Amino acid sequence: MLICREFPVVNGKALQFIYGSKQFKTKGGLAAGTATTNVYRNSQFKKTMKAMQTPCCSPDEVIFGPDFNQSLYCHLLCGLILRNEVQVVSSTFAHSIVHAFRKFEQVWQELVANIRDGVLSSRVTVPSIRSAMSKLLKPDPELADAIYNKCIRLSNWYGLIPELFPNTRYIYGIMTGSMEPYLKKLRHYAGELPLLSADYGSSEGWIGANVNPELPPELVTYAVLPNIGYFEFIPLVENVDGVEATPVGLTEVKLGEEYEIVVTNFAGMILFFPSLEMLFLGNTYMQ
Repeated sequence: MLICREFPVVNGKALQFIYGSKQFKTKGGLAAGTATTNVYRNSQFKKTMKAMQTPCCSPDEVIFGPDFNQSLYCHLLCGLILRNEVQVVSSTFAHSIVHAFRKFEQVWQELVANIRDGVLSSRVTVPSIRSAMSKLLKPDPELADAIYNKCIRLSNWYGLIPELFPNTRYIYGIMTGSMEPYLKKLRHYAGELPLLSADYGSSEGWIGANVNPELPPELVTYAVLPNIGYFEFIPLVENVDGVEATPVGLTEVKLGEEYEIVVTNFAGMILFFPSLEMLFLGNTYMQ
């Protein structure tokens, strides 16, 4: 993986703001759920994170908890407990990282108190989460003081992430398209840490791989993954006499032109991105 080569992590952990909803059975007896839930429940996910030396800070009970706010609170608490081991801060989308640290601004003193006393907040009521957190949370006044002192010295929370997690190498997530409006706030929290934009995908299928993760998210270029699904591209041209533009295949796109994208996956699901505009730079590369 290119990111592992450019930003090596050794014996670290990842503060991942990830959430898995419950799977359910269809009438045909098939297991169904969100794309991310299926990923996180797959045994290969943990093996991959371990191979990348970035296992998640949070236990499964937090990731798959039934209450989003309680899981978010415990993600933050787990990260703080293991603050010196955190080398990556990530989520599927940039919005989730921004939301998490906005929440931190509101509850940081409560989190510090939990660490100082070794007692989990009463706001966490799910028994399975409380049980899992009790195995991690022990009284640690020294750690509580360190976090408290970091927070009170910050100016408007600028550089919050590297102050809380001093060994962080980078921040990772999808940061392009509809996530771009969150970059300003994310950079505020990140300080000088690099923002690495993830590959571009959707629930119906993956679309493109970021060919140069070192570039700022605004300059990211993706390579289309033609074996993931069937791609069609609708040229962004003026609608003349009510005639819609004809979709073209991946081999028919033209250099320098913009398109909207339609993806059909192997299950026959069709996804149309009316707001995702692709500018082709050459071969299968796009912005």
